[in-house]
Amino acid sequence: MSQRLALIVAGEPGQLTGGYIYDAQIVSALRGQGFTIDVMGLPGRFPDADDTASQALGAALAAQPNGAKVIIDGLAMGALPEVVGKHAHRLEITALLHHPLGDEQGLSREAQQRFHLSELAGIASVARVIVTSQFTARRLGELAKHYGQPLSAPISVVEPGVAPAPISPAAAPDEPIRLLCVATLTPRKGQDILVKALAGVSAVNWQCDCYGGARDAEFTRRVQQLIDENGLAGRVVIHGECDPANLEAAYQRAHALVLPSWYEGYGMVVTEALAHGLPVITTTGGALKDTLPEGAGLSVAPGDVEALQEALHNFCQGAALRTELRAGAAKARGNVNDWQTAGAIFADALQCPPSLLAAGSQFQADWLTLRESVDANARSQKLTQAAATWLANDVNNASPDQEHAATIADLGCGRGSNTQFLAPQLPSKQHWMLFDHDADLLKEARERAVALRDAKGQPVSIESYCVSLTSFEHPAIAKARLVTASALLDLVSREWIEALVSQCVTHRQGVLVAMSVTGAWCFTDPQLTPIENDEDRWVLALFNAHQQRDKGLGAALGGDAHGALVDAFKQQGYRVSEADTPWQLTSNDPVVRPLMHALIAGWAEAATEQAPEAAARISQWRDSRQQAVNEGRVGAWVGHRDLLALPADGA
Repeated sequence: MSQRLALIVAGEPGQLTGGYIYDAQIVSALRGQGFTIDVMGLPGRFPDADDTASQALGAALAAQPNGAKVIIDGLAMGALPEVVGKHAHRLEITALLHHPLGDEQGLSREAQQRFHLSELAGIASVARVIVTSQFTARRLGELAKHYGQPLSAPISVVEPGVAPAPISPAAAPDEPIRLLCVATLTPRKGQDILVKALAGVSAVNWQCDCYGGARDAEFTRRVQQLIDENGLAGRVVIHGECDPANLEAAYQRAHALVLPSWYEGYGMVVTEALAHGLPVITTTGGALKDTLPEGAGLSVAPGDVEALQEALHNFCQGAALRTELRAGAAKARGNVNDWQTAGAIFADALQCPPSLLAAGSQFQADWLTLRESVDANARSQKLTQAAATWLANDVNNASPDQEHAATIADLGCGRGSNTQFLAPQLPSKQHWMLFDHDADLLKEARERAVALRDAKGQPVSIESYCVSLTSFEHPAIAKARLVTASALLDLVSREWIEALVSQCVTHRQGVLVAMSVTGAWCFTDPQLTPIENDEDRWVLALFNAHQQRDKGLGAALGGDAHGALVDAFKQQGYRVSEADTPWQLTSNDPVVRPLMHALIAGWAEAATEQAPEAAARISQWRDSRQQAVNEGRVGAWVGHRDLLALPADGA
């Protein structure tokens, strides 16, 4: 039986641009492998979506049966994350991204940020992401890190294929050099830069033919005006959009492809030119640096008129250079994939299992990034300031003949969120010692700490130790005046707590432990009232039982750890202060939805490990709660507490 897919694109599916051609070729290749694919074009304005576009996407997704596999092209997906999220719980949605929407040329900073955040929000809801270049995969990672919105869906790269094509003839002696530009007329494609560059090589015998739809009328008029002002009418000709037969004839007449783009998510016309054995003169914008093989053409920086002019002049004037680059293009021609191969890779990518958060260090980094701002808003400022006052007194009581630093140990530092929060609020002259068993997270914590400043604007000093926290025998821990940790305590055992308290009592150290879970959580309605639900209570009980499994630091206490630490310090005569620091994640805040999704998935995963025989019931609970989050019907309250323990004598 064939697999059925739906592909949803913005506008008319048959448009002759790179993204639409990619979609059409992949559909054809998948159909050749036995897939049944319904292609749907959406009316309305994209990517700055209007009501027509929103309603059209909503209707298209609502028409899909539960469990259906749906691919949404990024132009349709990125601007409508709420619509995608509303249906993500019941559909298996794959986002197909050609390049980030916010990277389009000519956007204001506000529009760029809006598109980036909107697209990342959409990606947070889908099962998987397919991109068309390694560059775009890297770019998504950069954007996720920049905006603090971790990528949870797995990302696969499926580069375009190319149709077999005959080799275009080389230029005959004294024949005009024919340059071919195939690109829609939009600012990102840079035809204005091309015309300015060609104006400086008018002394040589050349002709430039530009093919592509006039998607931006004002930009098209500007390019034509540049042609006329520079006396290039007849030498630079804008032909507009053409059918495949006429475009193939243009390739056969050409001696080089010119693509002056500021940015490309891949640059399909580059491989199309190589399939014809044509050298390529282009830029290094976006993925183009990766797409053009070495020796098959010339590359310049985007927007550099003089460099492009020099490259065009050298190509048109230099027969030896043209011969060398044609040889490089011919070599590259033998290494490009066809569309059937691209389709097979795409089919494999569709089988990539959906995952809310990746495993290992990436899981931890994504989770820690998601919670960092929420933790910062919830933490007790009162206890933080009390710790700051205690440290300040300690610094002031130091030997008067030397400047004294407050030495602070951060246990289980992760990516450094605790240090980021505390350092700007604690006394000046700080020395931080970061401890974690994960080298990747520790490296990120160090890198982030470089820019940290204390309350007086002075830099803090940092050292780090990649060690297990199974014991406190590391000599650096003994040097600390304040021992801190955040979101760590639920992982530890009673024996671990006793060892920590013994260490701190021996060295008269202060202790600030933040965001320790209490084992209580619930969903809330839009008025922040707890929702009473038997299935929630059942999953909570399974989750709390799972929390008391050994996490590598002995039999974990889970939500009981905070109370155990309080009792242990009080028994040693310490002054102990506590504060409730719950998360209150509101149902109408899309920014925290990825965190709520991660919470629900984590609770369900732990509950399933605790009661595998109830996996189907837990999965149904998870999906219903994810749907409620996507629809903005529920928020979440998660109990946490902070603790400050100080030696009773103030020493």
